Amino acid sequence: MSLADLTWVDAAPLLNASAVVVIPLGAGAVEHGPHLKLNANERLARYLTSRVQEASAVVVAPLLTYHFYQAYLDYPGTASLTAGTARDLTIDAVRSLARSGPRRFYVLNTGAPTTVPLARAAERLRDEGILLGYTDMDAAVPRIPALQQRAVTTAHADEVETSMLLYVDPLAVDMTKAVREYGRGSGPMTRRPGATGFYSASGVSGDATLATREKGRALVEGLVQYVIDDIEKVRAAPLPGVQASAPAFRDAIPEVRPSVAMTDGGCTPQDDRAIRAIGPRFGAAWSQMRADLIASLFAESGDMRHPDGAIERGRDIIRENRRELFTRHEYRGSVHALSLNDIRCVAHDVALADGKWELRNVGGEQLAATRRPYTGWCTLILRRVGQQWEIEAWRYTVDPPPNTSAPPTILKRPGWPGGPGGH
Repeated sequence: MSLADLTWVDAAPLLNASAVVVIPLGAGAVEHGPHLKLNANERLARYLTSRVQEASAVVVAPLLTYHFYQAYLDYPGTASLTAGTARDLTIDAVRSLARSGPRRFYVLNTGAPTTVPLARAAERLRDEGILLGYTDMDAAVPRIPALQQRAVTTAHADEVETSMLLYVDPLAVDMTKAVREYGRGSGPMTRRPGATGFYSASGVSGDATLATREKGRALVEGLVQYVIDDIEKVRAAPLPGVQASAPAFRDAIPEVRPSVAMTDGGCTPQDDRAIRAIGPRFGAAWSQMRADLIASLFAESGDMRHPDGAIERGRDIIRENRRELFTRHEYRGSVHALSLNDIRCVAHDVALADGKWELRNVGGEQLAATRRPYTGWCTLILRRVGQQWEIEAWRYTVDPPPNTSAPPTILKRPGWPGGPGGH
């Protein structure tokens, strides 16, 4: 859930003591050679954040685009804070959000120089009882066998970074301008021959010409998993104790308890929207034939019972059954719409959702043209897990003819793939 998309009333219940707040960090303007945009790190940060949101129950704060990048200031367009200012910026951003309740934060970091002020910020916040984790890019980016450039002490805009951008945002990469330059010297990078520092005329340190999208895929997917695992470590870690010398920054701020309007179904507007959004998310995942995304909508022990009594128990079974179903040619191009219209929250963490479903274009365009879509009613039982709602149980009916077509022989159980574990 992104704070930027919420009102303060919607944000209030999410910013609680159990929340993990992710703060993306990616330079908005730092040189990355002649072939990458100045905001290459920002682009990577936004992509990684979107992947984290798909996989983990986190609250996402606005992205930080200014931080500590002084090693690249000799190249026009680079913008940087001092190390002390970057540290204090991080501390202030975390403190301001911690006032509402969260005590666990994670900076999704996409740069190397930023780790120094981030480490100092984490030390300062630890004394205040706040846990701050952050991505160490040196450890996070996997070492894949396909990399070809020789080892460098200062790598920048090289085979690794360029490959990742080719995977994340290929239109932002101009490989016709990619260069190989290993540079010389030590210290901050410089484009001026003879100047003190690490000389690179192009701003590249490494061999960007070796970059490929396939290498980027392996690098980014490994990085995504590292970040997700890192966030879960922050979630599971014990909170540090508050030191006596720590500033009591909450003491001067009275707690504000918002009066939140409830829907007719007893849900907060934010919960009502989140539950209704499951319908479009399900439809989009089906259109993409993404069994993993469909399964992610279910709780680990969630189930789906079909009108004939067959039942799929557990997220893993639901995923494997959909994966098998999507291999069938008759489902290519099919559309499965779900609309949840009647939402009722029966408890803080339990809700009922009634709606309609529709499955069309099964069997290909020619067969679909002669048949009406399959339709029916459905009821979902949902449970709140962290800041997300997951499906615990899905029950549905199939409208009989003439309201819909009779199930074709290729689909003996509408909506059920017949894979292992279905009974």
